[in-house]
Amino acid sequence: MQFEISKKDLLRETGISYGQLYRWKRQNLIPEEWFIRRASYTGQETFFPKDKVLERVKTIQHLKDRYSLDELARMLSPEIAGINYPVERVLGKEIMDQPTADLFRDKIGKEFCTFWELCLIYTLGLLRSKYLLHETDLKRISHKLPEWSDNLGKGSYKIYVVKYDGFNSVILAAKEPPLLLDRAFQVMASYDLEEIGTTVKQKLSKMGL
Repeated sequence: MQFEISKKDLLRETGISYGQLYRWKRQNLIPEEWFIRRASYTGQETFFPKDKVLERVKTIQHLKDRYSLDELARMLSPEIAGINYPVERVLGKEIMDQPTADLFRDKIGKEFCTFWELCLIYTLGLLRSKYLLHETDLKRISHKLPEWSDNLGKGSYKIYVVKYDGFNSVILAAKEPPLLLDRAFQVMASYDLEEIGTTVKQKLSKMGL
């Protein structure tokens, strides 16, 4: 179930003004489809997907002094289908540690990768850096990258590391409805891939991509 927040409550909770909100909308920092208009006894009221808009406003407030609004719009806007990134350029120290980058360059076996493949690779690299996944895990998972990345543009997903019987495995699941697991499984870590996407966009922007 997706929770919503009214425009009035959004402005009060975040401290932004009505003008800022609609200026950010015009500059594509907040997607048009997040403005959900409904009839009410006062005429019409606007609501937003609560978690998404609060996270987006928080991100804009955190980054707006470091980047122009145009740069932020490029970081936060949905990726255009068909954009590919040169593997030799993006799988390097700016994205992850070199051994992990080398591993994925070998395993994906192609010269270009999609944005969402890059986000998945970046997330798996984080999990390896936290010792939640090992090289053998990454080799096993790598062949699923194209299939998983194809689905990421169609909704909001999280990547989970779950432990069962002493071993860690990876699950890619939609954020809604929430993941429900048997008690025998323990969630060791989770990452929101939309948030990962924002981080990766910042890194690509610094690299001039």
